[in-house]
Amino acid sequence: MPGAVQTDRRERSLGMRPALLLPAMLLAGLAMGQHRAGAMPYALRHPAQVIALPEPLVEVSALTDVDQGTVACVQDEAATLYFIGLREGRVLRSETFAGPGDMEGLTRVQDRYYALRSDGLIHHLRLLQGRWTSVDSFRLDLPHHNIEGLGFDDRTGMVLVAPKDITKGGPEVRDVRTLFAFDPGDPQRRCRPVLKLSVGTLLRQAEALGIKVPQRTTDKGREVPALKLRFSSVAAHPRSGHYYLLSAVDRTLTVVDRDGRLLDLAILDEDLLPKPEGITFLPDGELVLSSEGRGGTPVIACYPMVARP
Repeated sequence: MPGAVQTDRRERSLGMRPALLLPAMLLAGLAMGQHRAGAMPYALRHPAQVIALPEPLVEVSALTDVDQGTVACVQDEAATLYFIGLREGRVLRSETFAGPGDMEGLTRVQDRYYALRSDGLIHHLRLLQGRWTSVDSFRLDLPHHNIEGLGFDDRTGMVLVAPKDITKGGPEVRDVRTLFAFDPGDPQRRCRPVLKLSVGTLLRQAEALGIKVPQRTTDKGREVPALKLRFSSVAAHPRSGHYYLLSAVDRTLTVVDRDGRLLDLAILDEDLLPKPEGITFLPDGELVLSSEGRGGTPVIACYPMVARP
């Protein structure tokens, strides 16, 4: 079975298939993420559905829900909105809303979308005369220069913002990861911090929970945690309200509560999700992840809830 999947991926990378829906049974052994049982209500080892995306989405970089059967995404270097039908397993529609740019974030807020460029410029998209159009744009008032994560928090009505770059300074400063948010109804869209996380604290909490964290050996021969936790995407769970944060460089999915306490940390499968940069939840709580192709096939993977969060 794994050989058949690999053959499909090779064919897809050569442009032989515009979009491919891979049966879940073929992929049951591929999502070899590790996670603490009972904390994250998803079987990350067994995606229910994996959709191979076409060549234009090889650098898919952000993901948001549209409805129970549809998601929308953007990709690096193109301000184009793509709508993916999960039942159909293919691109249903695409619309360009601005010139080329390093698009890294996307979220839906009711009947509109916000698309984020990595330098903090956000396009506000509305449906006008049947087309998704950038009706205005604004720049986030943040000191960061590489901002990739954008997600909507249903509980607060705020848009979450997760910078990927680390604030310059000493070890204590570089240890901090801050989650920001802005009110889409605020004309100035002022950002404010909603959560500050310490990488060191998260890793100690992971150890206390029995989660195995990858290690590396320093030049001096010491064993230290290998994770950087540079978050490139964020989403709030529609039922629990927990924050889910993706770090593409580590292939990790980190789950914290609203106080920043670690609930779970999963290492995602490198073969299936080589560069996971997109995350969203469907209305029923189903988790959807997207990953760049990294020279192969970009994919969307779907994980129904298997337990209450």
